[in-house]
Amino acid sequence: MIESSELIEIGQLGKPHGIKGELNAVIDESVDIERLEKVALDIDGIYVPFFFNSIRPKRHDSVIVEIDGIDSEEKAAKLVNKTLYAFIADDVKTEDEDGGLYASDLIGYAIVHADGRKVGVITDINDSTENALFIVELPNGKSTYIPIADELIDEINEEEKYIVMTLPEGILDL
Repeated sequence: MIESSELIEIGQLGKPHGIKGELNAVIDESVDIERLEKVALDIDGIYVPFFFNSIRPKRHDSVIVEIDGIDSEEKAAKLVNKTLYAFIADDVKTEDEDGGLYASDLIGYAIVHADGRKVGVITDINDSTENALFIVELPNGKSTYIPIADELIDEINEEEKYIVMTLPEGILDL
């Protein structure tokens, strides 16, 4: 059985492309698609492996994928909007020059306001909108959303797992 700890999120499937089962997909630019042979998809709560027959560029931000066994528009439609997970062991990520972090790497980090107040702990990432958001559990047990924006982040301490942010007045009251 495939465990979530064996996987890393790398993108999302989009609409079917044509009638032969191909799908549009957005794959993180940090993924070397030349090395990407298989992915896992969450199907009814179970990670299922799928193998690619082909991956070809569509635009600068998307590709068209042909998945083994998906040979009709109807089969492809069942996979629309599924998150793509790569196997960590397949080492499909390219190295960032700065050793960059991804928003998902920050889950579990504490957020501290620039004035020293503890804001809360990042429990998840919401990237369903154009502007990604940290989902933060506040000390009172409630959750809030904080935009993931470079201009709000003052410091990321990877050793102690906290982020210092300058948050606009009232953002935590939303």
